[in-house]
Amino acid sequence: MVPTTSSPPTQHVYRGHGSHSVRVPICEDDDAALLRLPTIADLLPARRIMSRDVICAREDLEVEALMDLMMRRRIGCVPVVDDRGRPIGMVTKFDLVEQLLAARGDSGAPAVTTTGQVMMPLAITLDEHATIAHAAAMMSLEDVHHVAIVAGGGALIGIVSTMDIVRWLASNDGVIARDDQAIPP
Repeated sequence: MVPTTSSPPTQHVYRGHGSHSVRVPICEDDDAALLRLPTIADLLPARRIMSRDVICAREDLEVEALMDLMMRRRIGCVPVVDDRGRPIGMVTKFDLVEQLLAARGDSGAPAVTTTGQVMMPLAITLDEHATIAHAAAMMSLEDVHHVAIVAGGGALIGIVSTMDIVRWLASNDGVIARDDQAIPP
């Protein structure tokens, strides 16, 4: 006689390639609350993965100089800061392309000459104690790829990008080594 085990019914929610798939128990109680367990991202501060050597701009920097800087340094976002180092806006590659296309299409458009004219006049910031999960949630909610990390007085101390989070996830899961070297199979 073969013993049988009774397992709760399950439902496929994702069928991956090969042996990768996810099965979840079917919950028959519609009012059941799902317990959210904290993840490592909920526990680690975003400052652990942020870029600390941040290139910033002032509002009066010429757009041509900003574009040259972004191209030479291969960066996609530059925070615009005030005299006290507090972020007051952000300029992304998309902002620059948008302005260039607008200027090309409308010969009567005012000439965009300074960073202050191009920047998004709002800096999405988190304080230095925010977690990686906070940074990811903020990016998702605001539909941005960069979040500025600020100290208690509001001064910029770093930037977390979506790539910083992706690199952290890959190294945390063992897909890549901590020093960005691939782990042999």
